[in-house]
Amino acid sequence: MESLCLLAERLTEGALASVMLLDGDGVLRLFAAPSVPEAARLRLDGLRPGPESGSCGNAVLRNDSVFVSQTLRDPRWAGLRDLAEEFTLLACWSTPIRNSFGNVLGTFALSSFTERAPNSEQVRILESIAAVIAEVLFEEERDGRDRCFAAALRAIDEGVLLTDAEQRVVYANPAFLRLSGYELDDILGKNCRFMQGPDTDPAMRQSLRNALAEGRGFHGELLNYRRDGTPFWNALNISPVMDAHGQVTHFVSVQRDVTQSREKEQELRLSARAFESQEGIMITDAKRRIVKVNQAFTRVTGYSLEEVRGLTPAILHSGKQGAEFYEAMWRQIELEGAWQGEIWNRRKNGEVYPEFLSITAVQDGSGQVSHYIAHFFDTSHQKAREATLERLARHDPLTDLLNRRALDEELLRAQRRADADERLLAVVMLDLDDFKPINDRYGHDQGDALLVLVAQRLRDQLRRSDAIARLGGDEFVLILEGLRQLDELEPILDKVQRALRQPYHLRDGVEAHIGVSMGISIYPFSAQGNLDELLREADQALFAAKQQKGQRLRPWSFWEAPQSAKRLYPLRERFRVQGAEAWFQPIWDQQTGRVVGIEALARIRGEDGTVLAPGDFLPQFQETDLFDLSQQILQQSLAALTALSDLDPELWVSVNLDPQLIGVTCLKCVQHTLLGQRVAPHRVVFELLESGDFLDRRLAQDHLLDLKAIGVRLALDDIGSGYSSLLRLKELPIDKIKLDQAFVRGLEERPGDLHFVEALLELSSSLDVELVAEGVETAAIRDAVAVLGVRYLQGYAIARPMPLASLREFLISGCAPLRQTGQRSLLGIYAEQMTEHAVLRKALRQSWTILDLPSLRDPSNCPTYRDICRLPEAQAQGILAVYRDYHDAIAAFADRDGQHWVQQMEELEKQHRRLSSALLDAIHIPDASRVGGSD
Repeated sequence: MESLCLLAERLTEGALASVMLLDGDGVLRLFAAPSVPEAARLRLDGLRPGPESGSCGNAVLRNDSVFVSQTLRDPRWAGLRDLAEEFTLLACWSTPIRNSFGNVLGTFALSSFTERAPNSEQVRILESIAAVIAEVLFEEERDGRDRCFAAALRAIDEGVLLTDAEQRVVYANPAFLRLSGYELDDILGKNCRFMQGPDTDPAMRQSLRNALAEGRGFHGELLNYRRDGTPFWNALNISPVMDAHGQVTHFVSVQRDVTQSREKEQELRLSARAFESQEGIMITDAKRRIVKVNQAFTRVTGYSLEEVRGLTPAILHSGKQGAEFYEAMWRQIELEGAWQGEIWNRRKNGEVYPEFLSITAVQDGSGQVSHYIAHFFDTSHQKAREATLERLARHDPLTDLLNRRALDEELLRAQRRADADERLLAVVMLDLDDFKPINDRYGHDQGDALLVLVAQRLRDQLRRSDAIARLGGDEFVLILEGLRQLDELEPILDKVQRALRQPYHLRDGVEAHIGVSMGISIYPFSAQGNLDELLREADQALFAAKQQKGQRLRPWSFWEAPQSAKRLYPLRERFRVQGAEAWFQPIWDQQTGRVVGIEALARIRGEDGTVLAPGDFLPQFQETDLFDLSQQILQQSLAALTALSDLDPELWVSVNLDPQLIGVTCLKCVQHTLLGQRVAPHRVVFELLESGDFLDRRLAQDHLLDLKAIGVRLALDDIGSGYSSLLRLKELPIDKIKLDQAFVRGLEERPGDLHFVEALLELSSSLDVELVAEGVETAAIRDAVAVLGVRYLQGYAIARPMPLASLREFLISGCAPLRQTGQRSLLGIYAEQMTEHAVLRKALRQSWTILDLPSLRDPSNCPTYRDICRLPEAQAQGILAVYRDYHDAIAAFADRDGQHWVQQMEELEKQHRRLSSALLDAIHIPDASRVGGSD
């Protein structure tokens, strides 16, 4: 009862509610008055009705509502004037509480501290709550049938809702309150549509409204929402209540949650569909006799249900697996209740095929196995496809020769055979002379046709034991094995030369002529056992052969030590003499406002003292050089952490590591270096490039886990430059991902890439890994990515790479400007409205009623509006006009009770596109803001 009083007080803004009931002596007793002062309650309790006993006494006396707006002057309050003066009760409105026979049982009153008369809405609230009190509290005044009916309403499990003719709630039983999650006070007087939401079927909703408007009943299921926002399917059975004149006075609605039954029906439908899926299904009884199969079983095996019912699955055995296999399989099923694996079976026509089989034991209520269910699918097409893909992965698609990946593997096997047989191994790098003019003159189709003919001629001239690979373009590699002496090689090369110089008859009568150049390296005379070096030396010999094409007597050249790499690869030689130097680029933490990490970047000084970046010297490096480079940079990085420990003992360093170097030797080297420098391993981050196929190999995960076991952290660099590692990111033991700077550096030219940055930020958050944005080159880019919520930033807008001494000075005094925040840039405003709109869209789709939409009608309440206002007037004026239209579209949701939600969302999206276009049109990049690139 007190909750009804509090509800009335909230609805009438400041009035005090009270309920007084007549006792057996005809005296009014105060029944409920939660907000009336205790002293006043004692004075009111025991009030006897009369012409001067205030609003309540007169309401009982006259059996009618009494509204007194001036208690200090109204004669009806003469007997209670002192009470009104003492407690400043300046107005009081009272209405009778009557039983079903119209007899007065008490009063419901609202008192005010100001002189005022009730408006029509407040009168309706008084009368409605008085009626509810009569209905709920005075059941003893009803006859036996009414009392039974009320008890039944309370007891039944189905929700019952009673509304008046205008569909306003006047009663709800406990089951309905449990069903909806609302309290009775929350819904009294509300329209019965309060449980509908944005996903409620518009057609079904309109059908319901039409039925109620026409005074008809309604039967159907509607998607409703509980108070906490969870949806459920509600089965409605609504009937109108008529008075003696046939007019609708109320609607009675019986409601039931049918979500589970709908889900079960859906599950049954899905189960039926699943049984007839593309996957073969076989069900046996506990004795393994077949009782049911689906159409996919028949399609794969050729057997129908009639042919196999009552038989055991042994009818499908191919004979490829012995009795021991099946005994082990059933032993596992008995122990674990399931088995899965690959098996060979036989179709009805005798064909043997592979399938992937999964068997599950099904138990009855007593825990005994009642059935076995087998799911299987034919993997013969998959195996054929895998074989094709494996061939494509190892062979050149044009010529069907080995590709570079297969060449490396074949070269390793050839080296082992050469060592075992004590034979020589020749690696021939072969290049076609005058091939480009053929491509240019006759087209690439004719050029491709010529390459196919070249590949065939090479096969015809070489032995089956020799390997041939195409590296790309017109470049081929021959691996010639089993040579006892070098003299055996010249006849082979001469035969290859003569075959390739023969005319080529192409399509449309085209006759082509080409020459050939070859470079040869010999194992074990060359490369000191390094196979990559063997290929490089063959390439150097080919280079020499092509340089001497005008004077040479034969088209090939052997690699010789005097053709040293000093002339061809000067930076590689300089690195081997003087080593590399580590420079460091700070990584800024937006959240803490300080440098928390540094990336170590390799530099080599040229002969003239110029500092060279990796892009200048890495193309000349071999795998051994890369290993030495990584080791040097790691050692210098750990020494830098030690030198800077007095400034920040938790500063971490990231070091680039070529994934191809990761192996047992690399792991031992990392362990030894960390031990020597005595730096906590967690302060070291190894950055792995996303490109390449290393991360696609199963072995990669093992090596990465071994690195993690040392205690170091791992980062995936240049995310976005590939896609395979993105797909497998959740499987890799990665701590950080670094966004490819190509996406960040170009944000001012391509602001739309902010959506990609935002998506990667959400991905990193869901995987619980940190995201670092590289390429933050300008203040505008820094502003934009910070607005998106990217925490770690790296780039020239933070600091350029620098040697250790400069880094120390920067950490001491150079960070202060980075903590200063200025006016929001146009790119930052674009990012700001993009993120705000995403949040708004999500809120509108989930539960738009939780938003304070009226406050959003004024755009000045939003930070974005204030940021736009700080722009130059010429820019701000046009953008603000569109921004106001955008806010008008938001505020429109507050005007329409969700009836036109779809149309309003379309309008909102339209205005957001206009706003985005206006900002994009305004974004420009002054030349002065371009600082340059980073590595």
